[in-house]
Amino acid sequence: MTKKRQKKPKGLHKSINNIKLELANTCKLNLLNELGSAYLTLCQNYIDYIFDNEIKKVSSYGNLPDINSELSERYKRCAWQQAASIMKSFYANNRENKPILKNIKIQGNVNVIQIQGSKTKSFEYWLRISTLEKGKPIFVPINIHKYGKKVLGEGQLCGGVTLSRVDGLWYATLAVSISKKKPIASLNKIVGVDLGIKSLFTASTGNFFGQFSNNLKKLVDKADSVRRRKQKLNACLIQGGKPEVDLSSPKIIATVRNEIGRAANQLVNTLEKDSLVVLEKLNIKGMKFKSKRMNRILKASKIGFALDKLKEKLDYKHIRYASVPAAYSSQECNKCGYVHKDNRRTQERFKCGYCEQTENADVNAGKVLIKRFGDAELLNVDHFREVKTILMERFYRRFPDASSTSGGLEPGTVPI
Repeated sequence: MTKKRQKKPKGLHKSINNIKLELANTCKLNLLNELGSAYLTLCQNYIDYIFDNEIKKVSSYGNLPDINSELSERYKRCAWQQAASIMKSFYANNRENKPILKNIKIQGNVNVIQIQGSKTKSFEYWLRISTLEKGKPIFVPINIHKYGKKVLGEGQLCGGVTLSRVDGLWYATLAVSISKKKPIASLNKIVGVDLGIKSLFTASTGNFFGQFSNNLKKLVDKADSVRRRKQKLNACLIQGGKPEVDLSSPKIIATVRNEIGRAANQLVNTLEKDSLVVLEKLNIKGMKFKSKRMNRILKASKIGFALDKLKEKLDYKHIRYASVPAAYSSQECNKCGYVHKDNRRTQERFKCGYCEQTENADVNAGKVLIKRFGDAELLNVDHFREVKTILMERFYRRFPDASSTSGGLEPGTVPI
């Protein structure tokens, strides 16, 4: 009887970005440019093939379509896997417009790109890159920056290497595997974290992280005015048969991502290793404001990216976390459990309509998340509005004389 192999726990992967290929000579760079152009063309052809044939269940390891290319079979497999990954995300997010690749990015495995140690002191590693000509790879020397060396000291290099060309310059990205060993969390060190726009992360301990909403509003307003001018310009360009200008705002995206990373680092650095962090289980697509301006600010604030980035930082620091339903957490009193929209009359101030407890609204929400940790009844609700009915039933059981305060909502009624 053969024993079943036990699956090894997946470790955390961290990337080392922006490694310049500045030590490569002109001849090697020309070969890289030829390789990148051929790879970009093939990857786009694969995307067109999947899109035109409406293949929604794409297999990364299936048979390759018959498309002519001067690339080797190994490069074709890499391009197909990259295109399949893009289209899986495309269909998962219900996109309509076909993806168009603009920048060269080669996601190579060990069959086409390898990293090797150097025996000289001039540089640290070699990149062995297969070219369009069979049997004639190029060797590009690279040095890793200070932050990259710090990441390398915590794990081991993986086989895959990503090459990208930005503004005519080539960069490499390496992946490092870090062992994922988390200590047993202490139930006495639970911290609830509420996500918002004014303060990106608010801990139940009363600490605030990522307070850049005022600057973000100014950037969004400025970007809106620039976008309107570009739209008028595009209308003229279309009439003249000329290519349109890009409407995106890369400065806002870069600023927000940078601030999110800084805020997540600040939050994680305040936590002990045996802490347990309770996060919100959010439906980002369903979050909307009445104001169009606030919706643009919400989109620019990238709440979903912030939540993913915080989880990544917690994994990196080996700190455990759990997600709980977030419905009505901003309206529920963490002391008595009373739920009403009037409890939170402003963005910052929370005052319970029953016990009259006053506290910062985001701090109160963080404490409510802690109370919901391990609540199986709330985890199994089908619709978020059922959460209010459950919470009010519990409130009535604790305070039977509070029916007049509840505004007429009785247990078992349809949630409002």
